[in-house]
Amino acid sequence: MRAQIALFVEGDLLCVRHRKGGADYLVLPGGHLDPGETLWEAAVREMGEETGLAVEDGRLWAVSEFHGDRRQVLDCTFYATRWSGRPKLGSDPEGEGHPATLVGIEWVGRESFADAPFRPTLLGRWMRAHWEDPDVPAAYLGMESS
Repeated sequence: MRAQIALFVEGDLLCVRHRKGGADYLVLPGGHLDPGETLWEAAVREMGEETGLAVEDGRLWAVSEFHGDRRQVLDCTFYATRWSGRPKLGSDPEGEGHPATLVGIEWVGRESFADAPFRPTLLGRWMRAHWEDPDVPAAYLGMESS
């Protein structure tokens, strides 16, 4: 299970860049839950670790699944409505021993997002269709397989 946060500012989406096997790709700031954490607590903690931002309020925006490479991941995406701080590259404690490494943060506009190497692609398509729309009802997007 992975909890993550979509944060938009002036039409741009905050993404983190990961590197795995020499290939870079973008994901939303987020990660796995620690024992006893709620989804929201994990998403807020991960946002702070990876970007230095403190998310104070938000809501569930999308749920999607990914299946591949002998693993299945349930992604729970929150839409941030209130936060503080300035983004800066943080750390990814899960990165130790993990094949993907956190290498950057960046703001991505809607048009450039269409060609960005965003994962998972199912969530990326849905986000582009509902870009910066806090009023769209939370949705289950289904499962994507590799």
